[in-house]
Amino acid sequence: MNITDNQRLVSARFAHGTPIPVYDDGFGPLWVHRDSMGVSGIIRAETWEDAYGIAEDEFFPTAEDASEEQARVNAMSDGDEKNHEQACWDESYGYRSSGRGGPTPDNDFGIYAKDLNGDSLEPLTYKLIHDLNIVVEIETEA
Repeated sequence: MNITDNQRLVSARFAHGTPIPVYDDGFGPLWVHRDSMGVSGIIRAETWEDAYGIAEDEFFPTAEDASEEQARVNAMSDGDEKNHEQACWDESYGYRSSGRGGPTPDNDFGIYAKDLNGDSLEPLTYKLIHDLNIVVEIETEA
């Protein structure tokens, strides 16, 4: 779903009323990010890469104990064991250099947890809006 440069994404919700997080980067089409639990957010961004980076920063959950896990991996000696542990960490977590931050000042930004059951980012089409039962509010600026 494309919106014009003089429009902005204001809000989104499911038809039954539950709000959906949104992020408007100022221009580009709308994208929907979904994880194994459902819709995690709607993003306006120029490219898929921009939209996915915004999803990582804004919608992915803060990891609870990933810092301790990474410290353990870093403390291990070089070799196959460390490479295996690092690969497991990389599959489960990611680094967020900006965004909403964590629930406490100690873990602002930092590490987020990936959904091990998969996630997707795709253009938000009128068919998806209908299929997912979403209401999107777009405002035209004067």
